[in-house]
Amino acid sequence: MKIVSWNVNGLRSALSKNLAGFLAEAKPDVFCVQETRVGAETAETLDIPFKYRYYHSAEKPGYSGVAIFSNVEPLDVEGIPLCGSPDEGRLITADFGNFKLSSIYAPNAQDGLKRIAYKRAWNAALIRRISSGGKNILCGDFNVAHNDIDIARPAENAGNAGFSEGERFDFSDILKKLDLSDIWRERNPGKIQYTWWSYRGGARRRNVGWRIDYFLVSRSIVSEIGDVSILDGVAGSDHAPLTLVVNRD
Repeated sequence: MKIVSWNVNGLRSALSKNLAGFLAEAKPDVFCVQETRVGAETAETLDIPFKYRYYHSAEKPGYSGVAIFSNVEPLDVEGIPLCGSPDEGRLITADFGNFKLSSIYAPNAQDGLKRIAYKRAWNAALIRRISSGGKNILCGDFNVAHNDIDIARPAENAGNAGFSEGERFDFSDILKKLDLSDIWRERNPGKIQYTWWSYRGGARRRNVGWRIDYFLVSRSIVSEIGDVSILDGVAGSDHAPLTLVVNRD
């Protein structure tokens, strides 16, 4: 089973930038999307080439939102609100039997860490919601670069949103308490590759980026994981898509 995860920075925008062409070439069995920015009713009018389509949209129009599209029918799908009202549409989970797959769009702490308290509460709620003893694959935009190697300019960004001590600690806590592997990093311990670039100052052209998008895999199923890749040559969003293959009997 091939899974693609991508923060598309707006589903309608991505479709206008040849998302269909990318999917035709990549041929994922499951496509996890973050930052859809569409309500479910609008989303159902879009031409998404998958048999099964599930959305968890934000209550606020044009904001946030996650989705899972699949050609394999899941046993169950649940859009899960975390941290009270209004629902920001940041977590959707599909049960495929031998593992549960979650598409995640974690909050941004914002300039001046204005939302750091909310983000840290959201991270804690995620830990409570995901079963530590289960077989889980969490993918998406966690809005944090975990270690110095995951960001082009760590010294300049120390303490900033996405690289604050609290956010980095929380990410470590998610890995530890849910017994998850940051599988791309574990397989590429010294590799520098990013998943997000600012639109300002030609950051992507100069590769001044951050690795803030992840596949996190329960250690109990790491042996079942094949290739995992960052497709940083694919345009269409300020984020790069990621791929992961689950070897199934």
